Amino acid sequence: MVHLAFAFNFNIQRTEIAVGDEDQIIDKGYQPLVDLLLKHGMKADFFISGYSTETLMEMRPKLLDTIKAEIGSSFELGTYTYTHPVPQLLTIREFEKQIEKGIELDKEVYGVSPEGFLPPEFAYSHDMSDVLVRNNIKWIIALAKHVLNADPNIPRQDLHKARFISNAGSDDFTVVPAIYELPGTPQRVFKKMMKGELDVDTVVEGVKEFSRTHEDSILLMKRDAETIFIDEFNSGFTKTQETFDKFLEGISKIDGVVPSTIGEYLEEHPPKGSVSLKEHLGNTKLETFTEGEAKPIWDLTLEVREKLFDLEKSEPESERVKKAWNHLLLSHNSDGRIGYWYSEWNPGEHVVAPSRRQFIEDNLKAALKLIS
Repeated sequence: MVHLAFAFNFNIQRTEIAVGDEDQIIDKGYQPLVDLLLKHGMKADFFISGYSTETLMEMRPKLLDTIKAEIGSSFELGTYTYTHPVPQLLTIREFEKQIEKGIELDKEVYGVSPEGFLPPEFAYSHDMSDVLVRNNIKWIIALAKHVLNADPNIPRQDLHKARFISNAGSDDFTVVPAIYELPGTPQRVFKKMMKGELDVDTVVEGVKEFSRTHEDSILLMKRDAETIFIDEFNSGFTKTQETFDKFLEGISKIDGVVPSTIGEYLEEHPPKGSVSLKEHLGNTKLETFTEGEAKPIWDLTLEVREKLFDLEKSEPESERVKKAWNHLLLSHNSDGRIGYWYSEWNPGEHVVAPSRRQFIEDNLKAALKLIS
């Protein structure tokens, strides 16, 4: 038997969408995603940034109520930072603040203390793992290819099983691998299917073959929760919703494939063996956020960071320090920071909405005003 799981990350601060226009992401992305998962009896882990939670509370509380009602049955909640930063651009102090505020909102809004974390851009470092362990996170998701890169001797039939991370500073910190491709499919299988570049039947056959060759494994598919909306928006392919509907219908009929959350899988199949996971800077390049149009914002970020850290030493609990920290966390969002897109496989896909970049700049200037 194979456990079929989905990991969907919610980052409502999309690069291309202007600040204030997020309703289309919810109505054309999140709502049909949730509806289709429930329609087909599928299960999923949701990783919702704290800012996305705040936005849903304000704009679509009924959708949030639906998600909350299904936690513990159809859905499981992991944590996903507060504002979707690029982890490799943060100091460890900033990363911890992002994790703490994200978990604080998870507990406050959903009544859940999450045990799982999906790293933005799949970034990973040993310092990150220390922060996660301190905040009671038990497992993270990594692409299967990163796990295999850490240990090329792992048998292919065992690659998609949970393992302890031997160099994480904790005896029970676990990595759960997500697929990047399926038998008979190219890489980025989920995204290619959702953009109409890969036939649904081919992907369903890939799932069938995976189930035949990976007994007791987890077939974990990761995708942005905005997929139905944003893949149509970016590609012009107008049948993203129909594609996902057809895919879920197809895989729901496969014998030996059982819908599962990651937590359910780990309960039935605790980690066996370990892997020394390598540090990984993520699926993007630092220059994307520090060069070109991003350089003025990056320079301002360094100035705010230095002054805030210095001020915090003398008045750590002052109100202006707390407010400045909140502005800095809001400015971390990666989607407004893109200055030059270095994608080798889909160049020019992301064009930053001016108001999205302005949001970053405004919060940095607000922080600087408080601490200067």
